[in-house]
Amino acid sequence: MRSHCIALWSWCAAMTFALPLYASDKNHSTIPDEIVTPGGQAAYQAGSGAALVSDQGAIHINPAMLYRHRTYDVGGTYTWPVVGREYYRVSAIDGVTSKWTTAFEYTGFGDGLAGRETRNLDSPVRRRGALGFSIPSDFVAVGFAGNYLEADDPRSAQTQTIKAFTLGAGLVAQLSHNFSFGASVENFNNKKVKDVAPQTVRAGVAYEDKGGTLGVYADYRDRERSPYLEERLLTADLNHMVPLDTNVTPSNLPRERMALIGGQVQTFDVLRIFFGAGKNVGGEHAEVISGGLGIFQKNFSLAYGVSRTYPNVKDLQDSVTLSITMKM
Repeated sequence: MRSHCIALWSWCAAMTFALPLYASDKNHSTIPDEIVTPGGQAAYQAGSGAALVSDQGAIHINPAMLYRHRTYDVGGTYTWPVVGREYYRVSAIDGVTSKWTTAFEYTGFGDGLAGRETRNLDSPVRRRGALGFSIPSDFVAVGFAGNYLEADDPRSAQTQTIKAFTLGAGLVAQLSHNFSFGASVENFNNKKVKDVAPQTVRAGVAYEDKGGTLGVYADYRDRERSPYLEERLLTADLNHMVPLDTNVTPSNLPRERMALIGGQVQTFDVLRIFFGAGKNVGGEHAEVISGGLGIFQKNFSLAYGVSRTYPNVKDLQDSVTLSITMKM
């Protein structure tokens, strides 16, 4: 077991240094990392884990998984993308007050939209707020989430602010002592804001050992794509998108369908290793890869990770993420 852990640690460490050096020849845009990558531990596990992730990332991935919290947790995630503004997510999860576990998350940015260096390659979002809750039973838990966002409308050549609410739902079933199944849908009610809050369907299974030192998952993810933010030609300097013809409405892009695997291993009592990867299972080529390391104690955790949402895209959507969680 120790040799496996050392190998995984070495892989994560190598990836941490190698990803920022990766380059590609593709000259098309991709969706900004902030729109598709949740906060917390999910950022190090390819943004998935419908039956495994239970921290702040569960609000988006599968709110039913929040039921696993029996403490009051406060946490934060800060992300430094290679392209775009730095952003943060702060959260609180209450698993003490009632049988229903509730969670809140706020997403903000280090700079306002006016401070974006590469405006149209960055997320057009100004801020987000999310509230989720989970209702457990003996073998099944269901969860719901509501999300509020403010953003510049990427469909408009002029600066126009859009404000919207979206809803999500999920369930998780305990198949045995070690195996569970989870499924969810994010934004099932508001297609008008799919560019900044794409509808995403997830389903997956997870295995966790009795001591909680090993957890792995396999997921399927189906996401709407944005013709205003993805697959747009870039200018010669690769720093801006070629302007859209305002008289022409771009065609809808096919949905992104991906198979993903990932997990986490804890060793040396406090060291936890995260990993995740995914690849398209039809349609346009897409990949994701991520990994991280964390120190986890009874009431405090600190984790660092790196992810690349689309390794084959030239605009370098690498993110370095730092997460802190405290239990009260």
